[in-house]
Amino acid sequence: MSANPDYAKLVSQAEKAVSGVTDPELKRVAFQKVLDDLLVLAASDRHGTKAASPRRKAGTKVPDSKARRGPQGYITELIGDGFFAKPKTIAQVKAELENRGHHIPITSLSGPLQALCQKRALRRQKSKISDGKQTYAYSEW
Repeated sequence: MSANPDYAKLVSQAEKAVSGVTDPELKRVAFQKVLDDLLVLAASDRHGTKAASPRRKAGTKVPDSKARRGPQGYITELIGDGFFAKPKTIAQVKAELENRGHHIPITSLSGPLQALCQKRALRRQKSKISDGKQTYAYSEW
């Protein structure tokens, strides 16, 4: 898994894909769509997740019949969306899941987060809060 996609290579692939289009406006729109799809595929390779269907806009997902449901599945979606690029506390994870319509008690998140850490999908590090308490922050490797 590479840290960053090779943007020049992706742009070159997108240019090649639309080289036969003659209408400038249509070519611009087609180029943007192809580049978006290539970026989604590159991001999914980088995070080890399944890419969204190329016919759908990036960031929108249709539940796959085999996709995991429940807290661990929802957290896996957050990983795929790059939510854990910066360390997040369990409270921040809970808040983001609520923003997405998944109201899960904080006590039901610690187990799935720990399991994902054991699978090396996430990394857990101790961090300090302003009042001196210690908590864990979860981030990508």
